[in-house]
Amino acid sequence: MSKLITWGAAALMALAANAAMAQDTTDDRCLSPAQVRDNDVARNAGAMGEGICISQLEIEENGLAWRFTVVENTAHAKGPTIFLLHDNEQAAFDTAFYGIRKYGGKLVAVEAADSREFKGQDPNRNFGTTAAATAPCSQMRRKPAPIFTGVLMDLQARHPGFILTLHNNANGHSGNGGSGGISAARQSAVMNGMMAPNGGDEDDAILLAGTKPFDQNNEARKTVAKLHKQGVNVIYEHVRPDRNDCSFSNYVVLNNLGTYYNIEAQHGHGAQQKRMLDILMGLERVRVRDKRVQ
Repeated sequence: MSKLITWGAAALMALAANAAMAQDTTDDRCLSPAQVRDNDVARNAGAMGEGICISQLEIEENGLAWRFTVVENTAHAKGPTIFLLHDNEQAAFDTAFYGIRKYGGKLVAVEAADSREFKGQDPNRNFGTTAAATAPCSQMRRKPAPIFTGVLMDLQARHPGFILTLHNNANGHSGNGGSGGISAARQSAVMNGMMAPNGGDEDDAILLAGTKPFDQNNEARKTVAKLHKQGVNVIYEHVRPDRNDCSFSNYVVLNNLGTYYNIEAQHGHGAQQKRMLDILMGLERVRVRDKRVQ
């Protein structure tokens, strides 16, 4: 399925209907892996058997024609929604596909020809529905982006009640000779990295976000303690309206849309990312739907 929405009043009226249609995964709407022509889908095609439905959704906004690939476990639709915002993060896609096969639900992937950015716009800096909210966002090409934001949020399932995205990152960070920006060994005004005992690589971590400083966020502190106990590194992002960067985490937290998780892993660390996903699903008491998936 592929549906194009164009910018304007008609687009806003069609938004909810179109997102709902993207989730309507009866057999005649499902595409074969060959029809999608996507490297991530092709790499996992061998495991896309009965019950896995692929669909695509297209929107046009601010001069950009966005395309999203939705892969849903129709046999177990009531599982987590996993967002994949960067098209060059292969381990993240593979982990997400593993996740929906094991726990049900769906993944939603932004298509950008295997690149991090789409025509100069970072998808993870394109969230925001009003000019006032997106004013501080220096990396947002054109402001705001209500259709992009609205479609992705409409694809988020109601249950379980948390929002999950997966990312891959570069090795290390600039402070220790690395080339990445995300690290559990890094401290900044925004990010508080917390290495766990036996937590492994600093680039493998679960990111939490909140509007309070970490030492004032009791729920986040409890979650970190639980994750550290299981050997998972954690990064806490302190989100503030005046420092809004129009990322997914900032949009979710500033609009009180639910608990936000980002499972980060270095490029190629698929096994580590799957392990963190399994631990998080256990923490959130998400039921395993297919015990054969390993």
